[in-house]
Amino acid sequence: MQDINQNKNKKNKINFQDFSIEQKKNLVGAFVWLIEQDKKQNPALYKLKTAKND
Repeated sequence: MQDINQNKNKKNKINFQDFSIEQKKNLVGAFVWLIEQDKKQNPALYKLKTAKND
């Protein structure tokens, strides 16, 4: 019983280096899309902060 619980608790590690080029492109593309959507919904978070020296 304890062996079954230990096997469930172990997680498979994913290594980005093991992905094919196509998989890497898809993953990066998904993050690009997510950032673009976030910029549309929260544009204030992506404005450049300019320091004013008076």
